[in-house]
Amino acid sequence: MACLSLGALYGAARTGLTPRDPSQGVAVIFAPWTAADRTLMRAASAGSRFVRFGGLPFIAVVMPDDPHYADRAFAGGAWLVIDPKALAGCSAALSGQP
Repeated sequence: MACLSLGALYGAARTGLTPRDPSQGVAVIFAPWTAADRTLMRAASAGSRFVRFGGLPFIAVVMPDDPHYADRAFAGGAWLVIDPKALAGCSAALSGQP
């Protein structure tokens, strides 16, 4: 039952947090055990310009080179490609900031 719940949560996150305008930047989330150097390499090698880390070493905020970046990022091991504004909202909620 837990696997089904996690799968549903992942599916909702993957579709519901999709960037509206990827040309304005995306947050790429890899497995939590991914080191910062691997995160940077994987995110940039999929065809983007690195902007910053997203608060944790397995999250990168990048500017994609083209609209098909997400497909390449998923092929390179990304778990999620989301709108960076959603990431900012989650970060604030976890840190207790308004």
